[in-house]
Amino acid sequence: MFGLFLGKKEIKKIKEDTKSGFESVKKDMNSIGLWIKHLDSEKNFHKKDVEDLKDVLSTLKKDIEEMKNVVSLLDGLKIKQTPNQLSNKQTGVYAVQTAVQTAVQTPNLDKFSISEKAIIWMLLNTDMKLGYDDLSAMLGKQKSTIRGQINTIKQKAEIIKESVEKNGKKRVFIPENIKEKLLKKQKVRIKNSKKG
Repeated sequence: MFGLFLGKKEIKKIKEDTKSGFESVKKDMNSIGLWIKHLDSEKNFHKKDVEDLKDVLSTLKKDIEEMKNVVSLLDGLKIKQTPNQLSNKQTGVYAVQTAVQTAVQTPNLDKFSISEKAIIWMLLNTDMKLGYDDLSAMLGKQKSTIRGQINTIKQKAEIIKESVEKNGKKRVFIPENIKEKLLKKQKVRIKNSKKG
């Protein structure tokens, strides 16, 4: 029917144009398919990232809850320092008395800040010697902040000891005898509060 109105050359040209048009559409569809595959793979990649972030956030939430419990526990600890019971006759042995008294007395935890109490609690509940890196990772603070807080704790009471490894890394710990005194004092205090 087209042959009546159009010549053979024009029909051939229309066929070629239609064929090239369909090939262009086919190429466009292939490129759209590639984009869809790419976006789908990106979606899966981002989905994995989101799941990883959810896991991290849930562990952080648990850690924050544990830290709240630690802070409330340490804030509730009220250890009374034994009073100095010296008579006037003991004036000649002040140097010896001070050294012995410092080692024997249980420190008053009221004088520590909440952050310092958290460090003490971490060291009380581990048998390992922890480095500044370890404590900063556990408490979510800068290494320099942990170092400063440990120095402050050392100035307030002699409960934290420090050891240096062969590679020069410093580790801190609470000696067993001081741990026992701190924990024993708390157990006694809990029993007394139940009686009251």
